[in-house]
Amino acid sequence: MAWLIRTAKVAAAVAALTVAAIPAAHATTTTTTTTTTAPPKCGPSIAPKNQPTTASTPGPQAPRYFAKDFPVIKDSRLGFALGGFGGIRRGAPLHHTPVIFVHGNQADAQNWLSPMLQFQNDAGYTMQEMYALSYNGLGNAGSGAPVTAVPTTPDQDYFNQNSAALTNGGHGAADDDEVPDLCRFIEAVQAYTGSRQVDIVTHSLGVTVARELMRLYPSLAKDVVAFVGIAGGNHGTTVCRGLETTWYGCNEIAPDTAWLATLNGTNGDRETYGPTKWMTVYDGVEGDPLFVGPDATSPQLKGADNRTFPGAYHNDLRVDPAEVDTYLPFLLAHGQAGPYADKSGAATARQITATQPQGATGNLCGVPKLTGPVTGCPALTGSAPPPATHQTHQTHRTTEPAAVRRLASSGLDARLPLAALAVVLAGLAVRRRAA
Repeated sequence: MAWLIRTAKVAAAVAALTVAAIPAAHATTTTTTTTTTAPPKCGPSIAPKNQPTTASTPGPQAPRYFAKDFPVIKDSRLGFALGGFGGIRRGAPLHHTPVIFVHGNQADAQNWLSPMLQFQNDAGYTMQEMYALSYNGLGNAGSGAPVTAVPTTPDQDYFNQNSAALTNGGHGAADDDEVPDLCRFIEAVQAYTGSRQVDIVTHSLGVTVARELMRLYPSLAKDVVAFVGIAGGNHGTTVCRGLETTWYGCNEIAPDTAWLATLNGTNGDRETYGPTKWMTVYDGVEGDPLFVGPDATSPQLKGADNRTFPGAYHNDLRVDPAEVDTYLPFLLAHGQAGPYADKSGAATARQITATQPQGATGNLCGVPKLTGPVTGCPALTGSAPPPATHQTHQTHRTTEPAAVRRLASSGLDARLPLAALAVVLAGLAVRRRAA
């Protein structure tokens, strides 16, 4: 078992080495507001055409478990439809501000099945209120596997249906290249639900992808009521130290890069800003191998509600009930706004904080393609949202110098399939024995 834990930590640390594309320019933003039912539109990637591509290894297509009438969004980099979860039917009632979940590097939307299950069981969220995309295709199971948390029933369903994820080698993603897909996904959720207000929950690379999105699209950032960043490289990741000029993506999220300086602002004055409310969740004492030594506090943000879970592993910070019972109440207390806000959210938040429920049990309602029929799911009641409208967010570019770095190949990605298979199968075995 100790070998499995070490293998999982190596997989996550290696995963962090193939992140983030290199931008030749950063953008400032102007906004045009229109009322329309046309498909949502966002600007293209600002990454240069000639950016290094070694270790930029696109994955195969991820499965789509969205509602049948949720719009198909083409991956701007890979050309096929984005996979993910979310929605029940257009016009279904909302009782919470919708939540958008953004996974980390070499992973996919499966990473959020356990938190979604806990949101459902602990606070009554439905799939009409929860959405997760799979950017960069099918993920590598080992890269997102927790060490202590046991796979939930929907996790098992996912890997039974998508066994290729257990042996799918590492596929590096990129911050700026993934911003267009996240931007269009957010606007699609806004149009589909009729709620302009959204909450965003992010993990690992997803933290900086979403923060970069909000920097490039300040009008869209104003729609984000609450932001949760879990184990993100906000001030750089240890695994990129010394690799700033050789490893793809480390020129962005190595400590003290110009890319992070632009993202964070002078003296951190752009790390958080209103009207969004901010929380970070991280280890803080080297339980997370991506942030050790001087980087142990890298995931925190100036002005945020920064919560530490000493000794917690990188992926357990995302799914463990103790952590979920921290960031879910934050969304209930501070992330409810607009016509579909949960008016009793603050009271529910206090109850969850006091009782610390174990919500990662049972099955997820509203995803029949994944789970099949699930008994005991509540009927959807309440008024339906009005016809959807959305904003079109357009970017205007200004040129800014950026260095182009090349990746030195090392063959480490070859270890990822073994890590994926070992960690996930071990988790499934524990789950079966418990049953």
